[in-house]
Amino acid sequence: MSSNTATKVSSVLGAAVIVVLLDLLVVLYTLSHGFSPTTVAVEGVSLPLAWLPLFGILLVSLAVASDAFTRIFPRWLGPEADPTARLRFLRVVTTSIALFICVLYLPYLLGSNWFWAHLGRASHLISSLQGFGAWLENLEMPILTMDPVWQYAVTQILAAFTFVLAAWVLARPARRPRKLR
Repeated sequence: MSSNTATKVSSVLGAAVIVVLLDLLVVLYTLSHGFSPTTVAVEGVSLPLAWLPLFGILLVSLAVASDAFTRIFPRWLGPEADPTARLRFLRVVTTSIALFICVLYLPYLLGSNWFWAHLGRASHLISSLQGFGAWLENLEMPILTMDPVWQYAVTQILAAFTFVLAAWVLARPARRPRKLR
């Protein structure tokens, strides 16, 4: 296996494992907080529906990381050809994963009693946070009152979409420098 292939495989698998582990935490959290999904039988094997998006996220993260690596490190150039390419790939992966985390975890964080208790304590100390808490509650109420199955599905889909979009935007090939006349 060449150095370029080994670098690609390890980078893609590393990014995919991180994304899947972060998504697994959300799946386990939702299952432990009363989300009881139905099961589906596929060829004699019954799978809980909550685990199916995890497989989708795995496939999406493998495809996105592979595409980002291919865009940043073209085939005709190895990773050694561009000294800033490794940093670009790291920036693409970390930014995409950070946006994935924000979209995936934010609705659950904003819906938690812990968040509202701390916001209430902070609003007693800082009076300008009282208006912010009311505004945030009005903004978050449609999401909080959503059926848990729909909330889970929407967060999974939006998180995967932002992951793909961020990686696609950030990993686009660098433009050629303009020639001065």
